[in-house]
Amino acid sequence: MLQAAAAVLVTYGCTERAQAPAEPAAIWDLARAEVVEWQADDPSFNQEYAVEASGMAAVGSVLFIPSEKYSRLLVFQIHGERRISVVRLDVPRHSELEGVAATGDSLLLCDEAHAAVYELIDAGEEKIAAAMGGPPVAVQKLELEGVAVRGGKIGFEGIEVEPETGDVLLLLERDGTEDTGCVSRIYRLRRLGAALISQGEPVEVQLEDCAWRLTGLSWWNGHLIALKTQFPGERYEIVTVDLGSGTVEVILELTDYLRSLPAQGWSNNVEGLAITQNGDLWLVADNAWTGVIDDPLPPSIDVRTSLLRIPLNAGR
Repeated sequence: MLQAAAAVLVTYGCTERAQAPAEPAAIWDLARAEVVEWQADDPSFNQEYAVEASGMAAVGSVLFIPSEKYSRLLVFQIHGERRISVVRLDVPRHSELEGVAATGDSLLLCDEAHAAVYELIDAGEEKIAAAMGGPPVAVQKLELEGVAVRGGKIGFEGIEVEPETGDVLLLLERDGTEDTGCVSRIYRLRRLGAALISQGEPVEVQLEDCAWRLTGLSWWNGHLIALKTQFPGERYEIVTVDLGSGTVEVILELTDYLRSLPAQGWSNNVEGLAITQNGDLWLVADNAWTGVIDDPLPPSIDVRTSLLRIPLNAGR
């Protein structure tokens, strides 16, 4: 995997002694991590409001961040002025948009509440710019075949597209009980028209207990990357996932850093991640815990939404 460390053999005459494996160099540099502050063109989606951002996708120099319960897509230009543009989405009432992924010129969004996947067609720069501040943009619901998941509070939490095959990877955050043990499941789906069709049994990732889950997927350097968390805000790990066996490997331990954020007024309930072309790791937090929402705009809140950037280590 990404962090394999080689044992070093040192020869003393005819005797070879194996030294302990060297500590693998960290991929991302937590010492240079930063909380990125933004202003939104719609002030109700500034960081001091209950934005409830849970997913993120990086496309070129843009981050797409769905506002989970307010049917908005937040568009963040990584370079230049740190400002969020807000696009309204025509999704079903009471949707919970937990994940987003890019495929060609379109975006895929997963809805936990309805166990659904929607496609925002032709999500290019010109269309997004034209939609800002306008009426809701239509999405297409994609039928899921061979995926037996019901909508609810524990459901689809992430979505990603495999670069080589174009298959859609759809993440069920957790399933099971303390008696049976809990797993996260990743469904591999192939696109056929307006349908996503399951390709065999989902990959199961064994969890230590039912407080753990996977939330958020990204693809980087030939590996599927996931965020693994222990509720409520106890532990955070960035892991690689082997799509053949379901085994994971921790490549970045985030617990101490993220648990330090509440003292600065930031949410540490990080749920979404994305990795940009230059290798920067971005994370976004859900900053509110609410039930069904009927209000058109988020309320102000004491705990601000965290948007984090963690650069690659030098030499990576």
